[in-house]
Amino acid sequence: MRIAVYKDSLSTGRGADRAVRNFAAALAERGHDVALFERGELEARLAERFDVFVATGSNEAVDLDRAGYFVRADRAKTVLQLHLAPRGFFKWRHPLRNLRIRRAFDRFDAVQVLCRDYEAEFRRLAPHPRVVTIGNYTERPGGESRGEPVVLYPAAALNKVKNQKLLVRAFARVASGFPGWRVRLLGKDTTRYAAQCRALAARLGVGDRVDFVGFTDDLAGEYARAAFVAFPSTLEGFPLALLEAAGYALPAVAHDALPGVADIVRDGETGLVVAADERAYAEGLRRLMSDARLRRDLGERARARCAAHYGRERILDQWEALLAGLVRGGSAE
Repeated sequence: MRIAVYKDSLSTGRGADRAVRNFAAALAERGHDVALFERGELEARLAERFDVFVATGSNEAVDLDRAGYFVRADRAKTVLQLHLAPRGFFKWRHPLRNLRIRRAFDRFDAVQVLCRDYEAEFRRLAPHPRVVTIGNYTERPGGESRGEPVVLYPAAALNKVKNQKLLVRAFARVASGFPGWRVRLLGKDTTRYAAQCRALAARLGVGDRVDFVGFTDDLAGEYARAAFVAFPSTLEGFPLALLEAAGYALPAVAHDALPGVADIVRDGETGLVVAADERAYAEGLRRLMSDARLRRDLGERARARCAAHYGRERILDQWEALLAGLVRGGSAE
């Protein structure tokens, strides 16, 4: 198949950028003719012939609609690939933008979401007859963790959505009982929110035990050092960081208001799911910090589950079946 993969920008440093690059490269490895391009190339690329066109989010969907691609008689079959919970695309302060997004979404031949819960959510927000669940996968091979007394939060940036303040507050509640433990916060740390996190850690007496790492090329080293990961984000798609952590047999502490992780973090099976408040989150941290056997058991089950359900070849097989079915004119299921 000749496949177009369109991402408005591939240079933001977000996990979605990595996922799109990996996706395009993997399909090319499987023998498909894949064109991956950004917004600056869109006009020229729309003149080419493709079998199927994959747009990777709301900006990309609106771009295609504005360019008149959906009304062209010679257009390729189109798939909307979503890297976020459906609710994340709609902002109550921007009703006209929301209408444009819904109209563009409705024009696709199929919509891919990252977990089963998102199918119903998408249909509530933007009804569509063909919504298909295909999860994420990671290219990172995984390894073994040394289990140092480190709570790791591998995020792309420190911001309100990633919710690092909840982790800082929760850690401060239990830190005195675990004097050897540290928190490491990965991601862009030059934001105003990051400064607020630093000030909060200092005010709560844990400023010297919360590391603001910034961007790092040594993610493997960070996973290999950690005992477990904390994931207090308030909005996600299907976090690559959790799949990567599972590859090192690291369990996670997530909260029950976090969409998009229920397929990975199963309470008492592959991690801990707690209420979205600092007391409950602190208790989750305390349980894992105090029990190495629990960390090991949850981590090994997380690794086994993610390998079985979200292995690279399994996910790519599902994508190939979806794309080929559309090209043949059959079902997108």
